[in-house]
Amino acid sequence: MKNRIPFFSLIALMLPAMAFADIVYQGKRVQEWPAEAMPTFDNSRGTPQSRTLTKTTAVTTKSHYAAPKGKIYSLTLLVDFSDKPAPVTVSEVEDWLNKEGFNRDGCNGSVRDYYLDVSNGQLDLTNEVYSWYRAKHPKSWYEGLQGYSGSDSLMKEVFEYFDPQVDFSRYDNDKDGTTEAINIVYAGPGQTWGQGLWPHSGWSSEKRDGVRLTHHQMTDMPGKFSIYVFVHESGHMIFGWPDLYWYGDYCTMGNRANDLNPVAINDFYRADQGWIPFVDITSNDVNNVTSLEITKPGEFCYRYKNPNRPDKEGLAWSYVQNKGRNKVLAGSGLLMQHYDFSIEGNSSADKLGLRIVHASAAGKTSDAVTDQWPSPGSTANTFFKSGTYAEFSDDAYPAIRWYNGSKTGLKITDIGTPGETLTFCIGENCSEPSSSSSEPASSSSVEITVQKIALKTTLPISDNYAPVTLDLNGNEVASIFGIKRTEIEDKVEFYGVEPDGSLNSNTTGEGTGHWFDKDGKIATWDPNGTSIVFSNVDLTTMTTKIGHMPGKVNAGDTFTVRQALVYGSKQVTFEIKVTIEGGTTIIRNIEKARYGKPGNRIFNVLGQPVGVRNANGSLPDLPKGVYVEIK
Repeated sequence: MKNRIPFFSLIALMLPAMAFADIVYQGKRVQEWPAEAMPTFDNSRGTPQSRTLTKTTAVTTKSHYAAPKGKIYSLTLLVDFSDKPAPVTVSEVEDWLNKEGFNRDGCNGSVRDYYLDVSNGQLDLTNEVYSWYRAKHPKSWYEGLQGYSGSDSLMKEVFEYFDPQVDFSRYDNDKDGTTEAINIVYAGPGQTWGQGLWPHSGWSSEKRDGVRLTHHQMTDMPGKFSIYVFVHESGHMIFGWPDLYWYGDYCTMGNRANDLNPVAINDFYRADQGWIPFVDITSNDVNNVTSLEITKPGEFCYRYKNPNRPDKEGLAWSYVQNKGRNKVLAGSGLLMQHYDFSIEGNSSADKLGLRIVHASAAGKTSDAVTDQWPSPGSTANTFFKSGTYAEFSDDAYPAIRWYNGSKTGLKITDIGTPGETLTFCIGENCSEPSSSSSEPASSSSVEITVQKIALKTTLPISDNYAPVTLDLNGNEVASIFGIKRTEIEDKVEFYGVEPDGSLNSNTTGEGTGHWFDKDGKIATWDPNGTSIVFSNVDLTTMTTKIGHMPGKVNAGDTFTVRQALVYGSKQVTFEIKVTIEGGTTIIRNIEKARYGKPGNRIFNVLGQPVGVRNANGSLPDLPKGVYVEIK
């Protein structure tokens, strides 16, 4: 990758007001990992991963970055120096990295807490810490060497020292021959940006215990606790996320907004990981459908892919609220981003791999530097919201046009006031029905206003269909249509919804229902065909029974199915996220997990069997600790 000299010169002028960590590959500082060094993770291999931590079911295509799930074991090695002795104990470091609710020196939780929060409980990063090693040379010696040669020297020294104590293969979580997370925490603060031991994510050619120790990171420990640096470097090391220069405070991979309560990972990256769902807007939606959307902060990431470059370029937006992990941000509202994975790095003011479209700046490529890279890092007027910037389109915001200059056609209007939820309209005039007819729509010429109701459920693996019942919020549906709930069955029309948003009036399930394939396309029942999940709706009770074809699913599988009701010019679409239960459960509290399904096998965190649940479902006698239950 080519370094952009003017960009780094600009950064140098801004130091030390802003401090940056780096990615270092083969001794050179880069903005993102080159393709040959990009971290990977295979969730189908290695020790069983927990699915029960999931709070939000996420359905996504293959991630652009490594996307581990469940418990990930990370190794942390501590090193101090004759001129910088250890400022804290090993147990204090363990708490800093792992303890629930860690609050020393004002930290908002531990590093583990942070990733559990931003992943909706889907990633449990657990660090195992080894005691302080006294380096061969003073810290000043390593800091004084050219470039990052000092850190390379210390890394090799630390790996050699700990080799007799550590089984490095334990930290190859997906058993692909490469470790995912090895951390070196050194005593004292980082000294000089871009030199010596400055915090960074690095690359190694070391091989020990049969695995390659490729990716690692170094974090400083000055004596007071903060979690930003460790969190940021883990983002480089584990997932392969780049440094988001020219991006602002809107993601921890961007500016260093807060050391004690780092801002969340941006919602586009979160959805790319599968931590929250993508809601994909299609060309048909943009050109033909008016849709009223209601979303909570960080609940969904809406995405519109460039139809001509669907794997490379697109627009993404979500509701961001300045609370919790995003408390440091100056405002709340709809945050618009333009992404292009063909662009290396994120340092050009004109075209970025991932850029914020600033509401107040109209997102022009000629924006001043302060608009491209906000100082101090975020502004209230970056966000789209009612009363200030309540809509955007190609003409008003050139930065949402595709990078070849062509228009996207996307228009979002009537953006509401930030609160518990935020509403917005894809298209125009969501609040004004295009027809006052009291009869159901029967012609495709009638413009339909679509309102989406997002639901989720889990299904057990079953050999006899064994459906579960899901409530369809009948009162809310009746309110949207402006009719009584008891009138729904007689007055509305029922459809299945294809992945492209088109309505299908044919029912393929029992009564008012449908079978769907793995991609959410309506299918006919066929044990040897593509039908996998069914949803059979009862309009009288406004519930649906959802189940799966025997022998067609695996534990942890996820599917999205859509069905719709239409009345007059209004459509309610039920978007149902379905997760298949089974797999594994993490047991942290033996008393709370005392009873379960008889016969389930129990393993310790090393993967060794320790017993099974008794005939009454109780656990065997186990010492206090963390265990994995196989259902």
